[in-house]
Amino acid sequence: MEAYKRQQALEGVSVKTIDDKEFIINLLIRIIGNIQIEAITLDHAKRFREVALQLPPRLNRIKGDKSLNTIIKEATTNITITTYNNYIKYLSSFFAYAVREGYLVNNPFYGMKIKVKQKQNSFRSTFTDDDLAKIFEAIQHQNKPFKYWLPYLGLYTGARLNELCQLYTKDIKVIDEIPCIHIQQTMSDQHLKTENTERLIPIHSRLINLGFLGYVESLEAGSRLFPELTQHKKHGYSAQPSKWFARLRQSIGLIGEERKDFYSFRHTVADHLKQKQYSENLIGALLGHTTGGISNNRYGKDFKPKVLFDVVEAIDSDRLCI
Repeated sequence: MEAYKRQQALEGVSVKTIDDKEFIINLLIRIIGNIQIEAITLDHAKRFREVALQLPPRLNRIKGDKSLNTIIKEATTNITITTYNNYIKYLSSFFAYAVREGYLVNNPFYGMKIKVKQKQNSFRSTFTDDDLAKIFEAIQHQNKPFKYWLPYLGLYTGARLNELCQLYTKDIKVIDEIPCIHIQQTMSDQHLKTENTERLIPIHSRLINLGFLGYVESLEAGSRLFPELTQHKKHGYSAQPSKWFARLRQSIGLIGEERKDFYSFRHTVADHLKQKQYSENLIGALLGHTTGGISNNRYGKDFKPKVLFDVVEAIDSDRLCI
């Protein structure tokens, strides 16, 4: 495990992800025992599946030294299939490394994910027009810049929360006469999900009209866009905003069966543009995720701001009631 962690760090995997993987590997040890790795078989993987599916969510937050049997007996809910599949993804990655390094011949966790018939885009809900109206009404008199600008940026860029939280003033630039946000990893405290997520996002006219460029100019040259945010070891600069947005969401009644959080801005943007019949390539270029195929996997450098300008402007505020 220690060798795997060193390898992951060399490959640029974030501290949070490495810690998450280590937690799941230790969970495996709790379930099957700390046996020699070459002795681990498909039966052990099946045993992990049997126990893991009975565990409650957020197992890492349970304090004390309770046994897994006690935790399972006291559980009122169980992890979702999605969470279980994430556990398997981490374990399969670990054992694939062990196979490559010659510790064992086969990966016992390969193929252990559970297929889900539910559409992938239904895991997180989009914001309705009413949701957006409530959110943007609630942020009008916030006392910190990030509480005002991050929801607007989330809606009009579709960027990930941490991508926005770690921006510097130098990341706001003019390319081909178009003001853009450059999602990049040039500072030691900036981290991208993958190298393909680097991209230029034209700044929506709504953001300009709201005074976003003026806000950027008011900051010291070279400073972070939201200097009031502090860096968390695992979650970067997004830990504080994520907790704040969760509280905001609760305060305006956006709770219930549907999973809605800051990430829902991305789904809202993607769905909005999809309904306007923009291509998967263009939506992927804006959001910073691969769309499959060799021709689509370098979109971040293929599409110029002039191409994406109309895509961004298609996120129209009239339709979204703000």
